[in-house]
Amino acid sequence: MDEHRPAEPESRVAAILRAERASTFEPGFAWRVMHRLRAQAADPRAALAAAVQRHFVRLAPLAALAIVVLAALNLHAAEQGQTVLEAVLGLPKVTVEQAYAPFQLAPARTRRTGDGG
Repeated sequence: MDEHRPAEPESRVAAILRAERASTFEPGFAWRVMHRLRAQAADPRAALAAAVQRHFVRLAPLAALAIVVLAALNLHAAEQGQTVLEAVLGLPKVTVEQAYAPFQLAPARTRRTGDGG
């Protein structure tokens, strides 16, 4: 009864994989792999890049969480009249007087003559 039934898809895939499987590696494969690994280990930039990647993967989610928490706290403590962006970034409310204060000239000092200096 099962003679006319087509083979299961899994068994066809397994048969294709078995047929395409290499039984051995090419000559010198182990030497090429070890040579490449030694070259990577000798390059200090590769070691630095690997360390940066390893730490980035661990620290990036924590940094993103800290950003979200700080933004929420800033938004919660927002003053009346602030925009959402100002509140999230924690920017203080600035008036025109405060903005121009550094540019205003200080009163001129009068120099006394005859003080010897």
